[in-house]
Amino acid sequence: MSKKRISEKAIPILFDVVVWSGFAAFIFATYIACQTLLERFPGPVNTLLGVLHKFVA
Repeated sequence: MSKKRISEKAIPILFDVVVWSGFAAFIFATYIACQTLLERFPGPVNTLLGVLHKFVA
């Protein structure tokens, strides 16, 4: 069994950490943006959600 250098093991792990942390940050930022929109414009957002619910139902 050949030995792998530490950098050969660490690069894929670091890549996964960067990708998944970026994805988590994107989801968190989207949540904050949606909350801000709901606070600033409750009327239009509720109307859009109502239209979406009617379309799905």
